[in-house]
Amino acid sequence: MTNKHFFKIKSKDIQQVFPTHIFIKDNYIDIDKVHTMKDEVNNMYRGSQKPNWQSGHDLHENEVFKYFLIDISKSAFQIIDQLQYKVDGIQITDMWANVLKPGETHQPHTHSNNFLSGVFYLDAEETSGITFQDPRPAAHVIQPSRIKTDSNNASLLNYQSKTNRIIIFPSWLVHWVPINQSTRDRISISWNIQLKGRVGEHHEFQSGQF
Repeated sequence: MTNKHFFKIKSKDIQQVFPTHIFIKDNYIDIDKVHTMKDEVNNMYRGSQKPNWQSGHDLHENEVFKYFLIDISKSAFQIIDQLQYKVDGIQITDMWANVLKPGETHQPHTHSNNFLSGVFYLDAEETSGITFQDPRPAAHVIQPSRIKTDSNNASLLNYQSKTNRIIIFPSWLVHWVPINQSTRDRISISWNIQLKGRVGEHHEFQSGQF
């Protein structure tokens, strides 16, 4: 059977079900704040030769990052409202800095025991971005050739790194950082967010209190 159109399918006839939401925004905050946070990370890093350098997990307790903490908290609440979830509050459980030197990579992983995770690029222009994998195992059974690859048919999606770009995604979504093939360090901040309050529904016998 050839690909002949016997009737017209319109966009309103197609439903997108079980979506995975990734939120991305450029020029997220004032660039002076970016430079201040970058200087603080560089002070902690100080040319360490440790591969895939990461700071401690409590960056959110550092005074330099307090305003950024407010910014990402507001964004998290906006995302939760957009998805029409009901929560009592949120908590930043971890926040840390990353310096990925040329030739380094971060292997595929998730961020267990959290609801949302994010990355913010302090200095990453034209370095390694972030790659997400389609979480539906059955979607890989048949993969037709693509006329054009986009978010509707791709099994892998890569978002480029860009200074002052923020990306927020579900913590369970498998992701990794490709090899930094540039000649520059890739400097970023990552964090995890957990919900506060009751999750699930009592009548489904699957509720819990966070």
